[in-house]
Amino acid sequence: MKPVYNPALKVRLRRMTGLHFLYIIALIAQLIAYDAGKIIEPIVVLRRWGVIALLIVVVAAIWYWVQKKNVTQSTLHKLAFILISVDIFVASFHVYIQRGMASKSVFLFIVPLLVAACLQRKSALISTSLFCVAAYILSSIAYFVLNFNEGYKLELYGELGFYSAVLLLTSLALWLVSRPQQSRKKT
Repeated sequence: MKPVYNPALKVRLRRMTGLHFLYIIALIAQLIAYDAGKIIEPIVVLRRWGVIALLIVVVAAIWYWVQKKNVTQSTLHKLAFILISVDIFVASFHVYIQRGMASKSVFLFIVPLLVAACLQRKSALISTSLFCVAAYILSSIAYFVLNFNEGYKLELYGELGFYSAVLLLTSLALWLVSRPQQSRKKT
């Protein structure tokens, strides 16, 4: 039996890689501005360039594979999960490097959720949101433990709980707007 092929997933994944190139440009612009203003230390600049280079390589490779004519549905799903994984890594890296629970980079966890929404599978969105929550909690607690006295433990748990709930609610909202038409009830 021949596997079902959904060309719409290929189109959505191609568009998502295109948006990732704009995302990379935004990360680079921020890094250049912070480096020029000497806001961040040179070692942090180097680490951020390394993460951006990794992101560029992965996004370019996925973009290349998505362009192929005979790419299978299974390959598209694997490529999406690779992109989700690297996006979670980038977001958790930025949360850690920008002071854990005090970081505004928690917003970057929306990026892997958007990629998961392209798959139009509830399980993909739920698992991605849980991975995002786990990565956010781990990077925030790691920063808190390794840089003690930069916050209160109650504040840490309050921030972790709040932003974890926001990530889960965002994945639910994305499911409500991205689920396939045939599964929506008529009102």
